[in-house]
Amino acid sequence: MKIVISGGSGLIGGCLSRVFVEKGHTVLHLSRYHRNNQTHKKDLTSEKNIFWSNSEILENADVVIHLAGANVAKPWTKSYKKVILTSRTEGTKALMEACAACNEPPKHIISAGGIGYYPEGLETTLMEESAAGEGFLAEVCQAWERSSLLNNPKHIPISILRTGLVLSNKSKIVGAARAQFFGSAMVGSVGSHNNRWSWIHIEDLCLQYLALAEGKLRPGIYNGVAPTPCTQKEFGDAFERFPAMTLPWWLTYARFQFWLAKKANRTIRRMGIRKRPIVPRWLIQLIWGERAVIALTDQYVSAQKTLDQGFCYQYPTIDEAMQHLQHHPEI
Repeated sequence: MKIVISGGSGLIGGCLSRVFVEKGHTVLHLSRYHRNNQTHKKDLTSEKNIFWSNSEILENADVVIHLAGANVAKPWTKSYKKVILTSRTEGTKALMEACAACNEPPKHIISAGGIGYYPEGLETTLMEESAAGEGFLAEVCQAWERSSLLNNPKHIPISILRTGLVLSNKSKIVGAARAQFFGSAMVGSVGSHNNRWSWIHIEDLCLQYLALAEGKLRPGIYNGVAPTPCTQKEFGDAFERFPAMTLPWWLTYARFQFWLAKKANRTIRRMGIRKRPIVPRWLIQLIWGERAVIALTDQYVSAQKTLDQGFCYQYPTIDEAMQHLQHHPEI
């Protein structure tokens, strides 16, 4: 199949490209204009150009995977919030227009989304049919989805993967756990040890995209999460049991300090010390403001729709995911 990916240079895009190539598919990357002197194709509100410089590769594509969008982890200043929103809404609209302009348009468009779409802190399990939440992140996720669903004059089948917390040795979540472990031999929590994390191993996420592309999952909206959400405490425990850090041989002191951290953690666990540090909710809200919703996420998002269609997760539990990452530092 001919697969076109926007945002192909990012964390998910890079892994996804590798998976598709290994399966024998042809992968092309959609690129933005680096310099754009066409006034009618300029986005003056965004740091990133939202228009595509090589949209001709969309012609007769079997699948287009849309991952491009500004990083939501950066500080949410008033101007950058506009960048986050515009990069997704106008960028998606520009992509849909480019697809519609093709003589032979793509056969299937799969867009990334986010579980930020859903409300936070509810005791109920969140399904694809659940109501949307409130706040900036939820508004962005809703607007992002509308941009693809409402700008589709040729009625191309569209799928959306509302992605949870992605676990990779290169992701910020695992990186933060690694830094804590390296410095204190423990992994703490933000807000509460009991906050529920709806996560997914990056390879399982890529396999969901592959299943949608190959027709093993019907087109539609899916939650890109593992079937077993965990609490922050369970995540920290799993990392402590399977700590992952790869350091060059010449960083002797750092390698020694990491070895000491592992030894210290074993001692802590043998002594039955279960308490771990918590960054207070009020402190993260004071420092991060509205963006604190990312760090304080607390959602139980269901993977049942994916399971019902026979999708098999390679790493369904947090222990299996962290153990795999420990033994595969390149992922």
